[in-house]
Formats: sequence, structure tokens, C-alpha cells
Amino acid sequence: MVAGSNPAVPTLLREVFRKGDGVLDTIFLLISIVGYMALIAGFFFGGFVLLDFFWGRRGGDA
Repeated sequence: MVAGSNPAVPTLLREVFRKGDGVLDTIFLLISIVGYMALIAGFFFGGFVLLDFFWGRRGGDA
């Protein structure tokens, strides 16, 4: 039997990776929430830009 191959016996490396999985999940969750909010903000402000482009006043002396 290879040392450290028994899953019932915790090793330091296994404990570090187990805790690291939760940290990565939290980071990915925060990145996805921020990305989703940025996507909504892009559509929201992009809609204002399009409305201003189509129905805005003409420039110049007109």
C-alpha cells in the first residue's frame, strides 16, 4: 500500500485542497455575481445610448 493512499486517513495536502475548494467556489460566485451585474448595467446604459442616438436632438444649427 502506498503511503497516504487511504482516504480514511487525512493528510495535510488533502486538507489544504478541501479548504481550497470552498475558497475557489466563493471566488467564482463573487465573480459571476459581479459579471451578471455588469451585464445588466451594460444593457441598461446601452439602451439609453441607443435611445439617445435614435431620438436625440440633431447637432448644429438645426
